[in-house]
Amino acid sequence: MRRRDFLVGAAGTIGASWLMGSIGSLAWAETDASCFRPWDDQTRMISWPKKNPPYNIALSNSYIGNEWRSEMVKIARLYSERDAVKPLIKKLTISSAGNDVNAQIAQINQMILSGVDAIVLNAASPTGLNSTIDRAVNAGILVVSFDNVVTTPKAVTVNQDQFEMGRRWAEFIVKQIGDSGNVLMVRGVAGTFVDNERYKGGRSVFDKHPQIRTTDVYGNWDNGTAQKVTADALASSSGFDAVWSEGGESGIVRAFKQAGAKVPPIGGEGVNGFRQQAAQDGFPILSIGQSAALSAMSIKVALQMLQGEQMPQAISVPFNEVASANLKEGVNYFSNVPDSFYAAISIPACDLNFDAQAILNQQI
Repeated sequence: MRRRDFLVGAAGTIGASWLMGSIGSLAWAETDASCFRPWDDQTRMISWPKKNPPYNIALSNSYIGNEWRSEMVKIARLYSERDAVKPLIKKLTISSAGNDVNAQIAQINQMILSGVDAIVLNAASPTGLNSTIDRAVNAGILVVSFDNVVTTPKAVTVNQDQFEMGRRWAEFIVKQIGDSGNVLMVRGVAGTFVDNERYKGGRSVFDKHPQIRTTDVYGNWDNGTAQKVTADALASSSGFDAVWSEGGESGIVRAFKQAGAKVPPIGGEGVNGFRQQAAQDGFPILSIGQSAALSAMSIKVALQMLQGEQMPQAISVPFNEVASANLKEGVNYFSNVPDSFYAAISIPACDLNFDAQAILNQQI
């Protein structure tokens, strides 16, 4: 199910105990409109009971096993230390559950018992945490879900359109190779909302071209894992005309080079080394980066709502999109940071701009 599909009509199922009077309004104030963009024209405006700062904020993260998740956690910490933000946060607690739904449920239950004011959440499952999140909201805890979002309408969601991202990568590949060819699809972490939606988006394009043959592997959004599964796929195939990838593209490029194969067109994520290698070697790319600053964006949303501000129940974050023609060193890739670094580190419309070196220096 696409995120926008289950948002329609969600207002009727949300408990009145946490919505404050604005449920029928589709209007959106011009203030901060470029930042807090409703997902679509059916998205409802909501509010939360106003509380005085400072607040106890908890970040529940499902998985810490790749570079993007590490950056996401570091950016959350950096944002909480900003001069304008620090007085609003009494304590920021960050926990990771190892992509284990039961462990994340236990983690959230502990956050409920500790009486936090808000939970920002990167979920191990779109549906497996719903009853626990409902319990948190019923206990008076605001829940903001981002990246791998949940389906309960009691959570506010902050995300980029994963289906559309996967679709755009696939359309780019079709433009590069035409109606036939072999495409390697390097997926993310199995069972997550992001992986499912991106894959559906890609398939919505490739399924219209029966002469395009696809091979699926799971790279876990990790450069080392993506390199291994790509090398294995190259060794067991006659080669690939393009790669559709959700992450780990630096490893994918290394696998092609180590196999002595030409690097084909790649539609993929915002990995720094991927963009840098494309700039140097000239292979075609479409790089759409899921911003690791979604963690900061979600904390920002939580802080605004705790102070009584209205928000869309589902917030759409614009893409950070880079094509071969607009690669620029120091702007959308960096020569002085590791290849594995995810370069989509800012959301300028929301004044969420972060320095690559500061992220690298920040402790998790």
